[in-house]
Amino acid sequence: MITITELEMVLLIAFGVMTFYFNKLKSELCMHRRVTAEIFMRIAKGNMKVTETEDGFDIEVTPK
Repeated sequence: MITITELEMVLLIAFGVMTFYFNKLKSELCMHRRVTAEIFMRIAKGNMKVTETEDGFDIEVTPK
């Protein structure tokens, strides 16, 4: 009969947790890319104007 030792159980759980967080991080990166691409497309089309200030950036959205 096959038995699972405590070390193997810990390693299996750690692998599952690491896989979960890797996929979560990957999906957040994908969403960040989509949002960034949308902002750049709006700036390129002229629907959004960005001006640099001392504190950061001001974003003005013009209605379509």
